[in-house]
Amino acid sequence: MRNFINILLSEIKPNPKRASIAVVINILSTLLLYLVFMVGFGHLLPRILFIDINAWMFPGIVGFVSTIIAFNLSLQDSFHSSREVGLIDQIHSSPLLTYQIYLVKSLVYLLKSSGHLILSSIVLLIASGVHVGFVNLLAFCLYFFVGLIFVNQFGLIAGIIATNLKVRSEFTIIFVAVIFLACGVIVPSTQYPGILGQIIHYFPVTILIEGGRDILVFNTLSNINMIYVLSFSILAYFAAFLTFKRWISR
Repeated sequence: MRNFINILLSEIKPNPKRASIAVVINILSTLLLYLVFMVGFGHLLPRILFIDINAWMFPGIVGFVSTIIAFNLSLQDSFHSSREVGLIDQIHSSPLLTYQIYLVKSLVYLLKSSGHLILSSIVLLIASGVHVGFVNLLAFCLYFFVGLIFVNQFGLIAGIIATNLKVRSEFTIIFVAVIFLACGVIVPSTQYPGILGQIIHYFPVTILIEGGRDILVFNTLSNINMIYVLSFSILAYFAAFLTFKRWISR
């Protein structure tokens, strides 16, 4: 247990340079998205939906920034780790068991991603001036905290798959960013037509972002959404763990 805690603390300790760059990217991305969406849709969405544009876009922007960063964190780590010579030998010689090593990695991903979620929320609260109740904001962050688990796990799986298929990680990020942007960040998933609309509506990231919007804008937390996100996070964790275990046993 002591080894587990010591390794977790050493992994969480940030590299000052990389941490500073990550914070700057988070702040700039949040502010730029806010500026673009406010200018581009500030006069359109209120007429269509009769809602406060700031309140509507808050969960969309925070959700998009935090999920993309969460996905990228785990993808880049697994992508570069799978290319690192001798890493598998280091894992096998570790005093921790395989599931403990994976739990440490997952906790590190989740804590870093949650930090970006909080940072992005604070930046947007200051920039937009939107008034959000403390209880609603806390519920929103806890809801997203659970959702970031499956985003992290998919990032890890994507990193290992991208390595095996010799696909550059940058292409994966761009592809995923486009998909995430369609998941209720701007346009409600119910507005998409046909089968595509049904797929997007039940996509995990859509449930996460639109569920977060329900909390902040409509003051409702759907039990079905919470069960969906929690169940998907658990399934994604075990799927990613099996992928990781298979990778280190090569």
